[in-house]
Amino acid sequence: MKNSLYRVVEDRPVRKSLYIVLICLAVFAALGGGFFAGQLYGEQAIAENTTLRATLIDVQASEQELRNRVVDAELSLATQKFAVTSMREELTKMHREKAELLEEVGFFRNLMTADGGPEGLRLGDFDLLRGDDTNSYNFVILVTQAAKIRRLISGQADLVIQGSMNGADTEFALAELDASSEAPLNFRFRYFQDIGGVVTLPENFVPETVIVTVRTKKGPSVERSFPWNVQEA
Repeated sequence: MKNSLYRVVEDRPVRKSLYIVLICLAVFAALGGGFFAGQLYGEQAIAENTTLRATLIDVQASEQELRNRVVDAELSLATQKFAVTSMREELTKMHREKAELLEEVGFFRNLMTADGGPEGLRLGDFDLLRGDDTNSYNFVILVTQAAKIRRLISGQADLVIQGSMNGADTEFALAELDASSEAPLNFRFRYFQDIGGVVTLPENFVPETVIVTVRTKKGPSVERSFPWNVQEA
């Protein structure tokens, strides 16, 4: 029978308890450190978030202000463009009115001053406009008087329209084309007068020239040729 060897181990319960306590303290220390570190990081994140929000609000406010300035600038530019356009149109209108006034002044100056030419009746413009009916035309004859001393004069005006009809040269007198008024046309003026009437052309007649004749009871007749030129209204 072999001899059994026995080892005597000293039981130390206090040391075991100390180990457990140390381990628990280490665990609690780690948990506490993690908690405080997490809390500190969270507070820093909250602070940074608050700063970023404030910065974002400032940026948004600046952006809105810039947008408002852009809108104001665009409105101001549009207003200036409108004002420039209006001024340009007004200036163009003034130049046109000035030209018309100068033309009228020149016309009346010619009427009021003697130019050294022969005295008596003169034929000015002959204007044609389309009438209300087919082949109907309104005409206006300007008759003036050239004289150093302008007296009241009276007389008559007549016209002949020359052209072609069905390939042949043809002409018509005013009496044949104007059934609404008497021909010739009477006038009576001291400086000038517009004599108007209406002509209705026959079918297939192509007008080319208008021969206008004016005469007074005592003086010689005056004749002038005008091309058939219808003005657009």
